[in-house]
Amino acid sequence: MVKKILSYLENTDDFNGQFWHNIIKSNDNFPHAPWWNSKSTKLHDDYNPTACLAGFIIRYADKDSKLYSLACRIAKEAVDSYMNQDYLNNMHTVQCYIRLMQYVEEAEADDILDMNALKDKLIKQVVYSITKNTSEWETAYICKPSQFFNSKDSIFYVNNKELADFECDFIIKTQLDDGSWNITWEWTDYLAEWAISKNWWKSNLIISNLLYLRGLSKIQGEGCAEILSKDKIRVFL
Repeated sequence: MVKKILSYLENTDDFNGQFWHNIIKSNDNFPHAPWWNSKSTKLHDDYNPTACLAGFIIRYADKDSKLYSLACRIAKEAVDSYMNQDYLNNMHTVQCYIRLMQYVEEAEADDILDMNALKDKLIKQVVYSITKNTSEWETAYICKPSQFFNSKDSIFYVNNKELADFECDFIIKTQLDDGSWNITWEWTDYLAEWAISKNWWKSNLIISNLLYLRGLSKIQGEGCAEILSKDKIRVFL
C-alpha cells in the first residue's frame, strides 16, 4: 500500500510542481461534501495536504530516489513559506505541518529542516489555533486540542494543558446514549449518502476520542476502556 501511495504521488497529474492538489476534478463524479466540489471551490494552493505528503515521502521513500529529493525540496519550501508569514488560520493546514515535523523526526532526517525553529513556531501556532470559547465546542466546527495532539507526551500539551484537560471532561459529558458523539458538520447534497458517511465519521470520532482519553490518562487498558473518573464511558476500544 505504501509503495502504491508513493507511486501515485510521483506520477499523478494532480501535482503542479509545487503543490499536490487538495481538490481534484474526479471528486465531482461521486457523492461529496460541498467544499470538495472542484467546480465551485478554488483548487487549494496552500500546503494542505502538500506539507504532510512531503513528510510522508521523506519517511517512506528510498533516499536515493528522485521522489525523495522532490519531497525534500517541497518540505523546505513549505517550511520557508510558513516561517515567513503570520500564524495560519486554517487548522487543517496546521495539522499538515505537524505531520511533516513528525514524519521528518521518524525518518531521523532532521538535517533537512530547521526543526527547532519549526517546533517553536508550531508550539505557538497551536496555542493560537485552539478555540478558547468552549461554549462553541458542542455545536460549531471549531478547533480543539485533539486536532493537534492526543498525548501528554506531546510538545503541545504543556502550553494547552487546561483546555486539553477540559476536552477530556467535554468528551465524556457529550457522549450520546448509543456511545457515539455528534458530528458538527453536514452535507447539503447527497443526503442519503451523507447519512451513511455521517455514521462512518461517528466511528472515526469514537476511535479518536478514546485514543485522546487514553493518551491523557483518563482511560486505561488495551482491549477495553476503563474510565478513571466518576463519569461512565460507554464505548470500548
